[in-house]
Amino acid sequence: QNQSPTPIKVTKGKDNCWKVSVGGGVSHDAYIMDKRRQMGESYFHGIALIISNTKFLNQKYDRHGGEKDEPALETLFTKLGYKVVLLKNLRGAEIKRAIQIVTGHKDGKMKTNRDQDKFSTLSKDKLLVSSEDDSFVLCLMSHGKENVVLGIDEKKFEIDDIFHIVGPCKDLSQKPKMVFIQACRGDATPDSAKAVTHPDDFLFSFATFFGHAAFRDKIYGSWYVKALCSIFESGYKMKDLDSMITEVHNEIDMKHEGPLQVPEKRGTPKYKVYFDLKK
Repeated sequence: QNQSPTPIKVTKGKDNCWKVSVGGGVSHDAYIMDKRRQMGESYFHGIALIISNTKFLNQKYDRHGGEKDEPALETLFTKLGYKVVLLKNLRGAEIKRAIQIVTGHKDGKMKTNRDQDKFSTLSKDKLLVSSEDDSFVLCLMSHGKENVVLGIDEKKFEIDDIFHIVGPCKDLSQKPKMVFIQACRGDATPDSAKAVTHPDDFLFSFATFFGHAAFRDKIYGSWYVKALCSIFESGYKMKDLDSMITEVHNEIDMKHEGPLQVPEKRGTPKYKVYFDLKK
């Protein structure tokens, strides 16, 4: 017997915020990305920047199966209403520069021939953050250590630099900034992790807890990306971001065959974030 959909009530709140009540429960403050619904398919929620490193200068570090995650994330964020930018196989310094360029950071000016080759089309094709955007998505997929993601040259990109690059972007002020990281996180103990204060408009989802590995199938891709795409694609029209992230993490946490992987979430947005909730 088919179950009727859960009733959702949406009312206007204060300061461009909405009130959402699910199933007749207590209402909560919500950030609803609805411009695409109002303005049509030609409007995008913003940029989804996907950086995927699968081919390393030292071939023994190649991430076999990692290439399966790229079309899965492209399909997901296109469906969610983002303009997807996929950049492959970047050096450590190039990861930082790519994020700087896309978000309009003052240090994002192109300086080298390699920059021109890798990033010259971003501005021409209007693949940059703008004031019209509702939000910003960053996906990083590579090898990693405690607080870093590695470039194909094994040089480090500090994860905390994301705050310093994306945070000052005026076009994204007080808008959701979502970061998804598929990478191992070293072999340190959780007690040695840096204590970082996350602004309330950032949400980080890590494929694994600090000091642990993130697993990847050579045929089907990573556990984390597979779960992320499945749960987001089925739930984005009804569920909020935080709830879906929790579902993703729980699904991976409950995988008992093989090695243990426990994802981690950092940061809690000020409002419940909805990608496509009908008002």
